[in-house]
Amino acid sequence: MSPRISDQQKEERRSKILNAAKLVFTAKGYEAATFKDILDETGMSRGWIYLYFQTKEEIFEALLDQQDMEYEAYLAELTAKQPTIWDAVTRMYADQKTDLMRMPGGSFMPAFYEYFLGGSRDARRRSLLLKRYETGLSRLEGVLRTGVERGEFSPVLPLDQITRIAAAYQEGIFTHTLAVGPELAHTELQIEALLDYLKLLLNPPLHPAVQE
Repeated sequence: MSPRISDQQKEERRSKILNAAKLVFTAKGYEAATFKDILDETGMSRGWIYLYFQTKEEIFEALLDQQDMEYEAYLAELTAKQPTIWDAVTRMYADQKTDLMRMPGGSFMPAFYEYFLGGSRDARRRSLLLKRYETGLSRLEGVLRTGVERGEFSPVLPLDQITRIAAAYQEGIFTHTLAVGPELAHTELQIEALLDYLKLLLNPPLHPAVQE
């Protein structure tokens, strides 16, 4: 009889699988990575992994869920620690720029785009992508709305429109960087241009009030 393991041990093993999978997908992309690659990276037996996941696709989607949770925590910490929401937005894009400058290697994003764009005709993947898109918009709009509520922004367009404009510009930067690399894409300049345009749309006061 196999020894019983605690819920904590189960979660630790699941996290170990996902962390190993992220390394593999970052190094190889989605299509080139195999279930065996992930198995080898974990150092676990195939039987153990099958207790948690049956396919590479299941692992990848679980990894996306984990990253979403981590990003939610990241945004909460960012808005709590930065003196203004604009500072939080600036920091957010600076962190994204750092990730982009590691492309095509050293970043998880190529695997993300490979999975969704390469599988765009798959109805289930497309449904998942649309759901993630709307969630991402809602997340960014929530950050910007906090700035409006604090009196930091006086947007010139409805926030949902500003959010979609920013998202479209951002996705263009991501895909362009992935296609030709950050140097040819002038990724740093593009991120700065996005921030300048976003600032015009949000229309912050010249002398923002100091938050108590």
